Amino acid sequence: MSSEVLEVHKARVRALVESDLETLDQIVADDLTFTSPHGTVLTKPMVFDSVRSGKMNVTRMDVEDVVVREYGDMAILTYRTDTTYTDNDTLVDGSVRSTTVYLRRDGTWKLVAAQQSMIKE
Repeated sequence: MSSEVLEVHKARVRALVESDLETLDQIVADDLTFTSPHGTVLTKPMVFDSVRSGKMNVTRMDVEDVVVREYGDMAILTYRTDTTYTDNDTLVDGSVRSTTVYLRRDGTWKLVAAQQSMIKE
């Protein structure tokens, strides 16, 4: 398991909760594709605009069950998150299963794709 990509992932989660766009900008690739638990597809500018405007506000992300699979300059992380956040007028509050893809570009891990699915419990 790559501790380097896992540390980058943890830093991204912290930055989301803290609305730290400077850190997120270093971690998130310009060509990001993010699919929300409700099926909305967002780009990096869309996500950042939502965070800046307060339309996306992450208040909790408790990550567990992380599995890292690294393939050279690509890593796929799957994990469960107990989370609370707003996305426009939609509240996401509960358990989410996530898959994220990081690519190593110029020696740095960058998030290029993420998809979330709500877990019905």
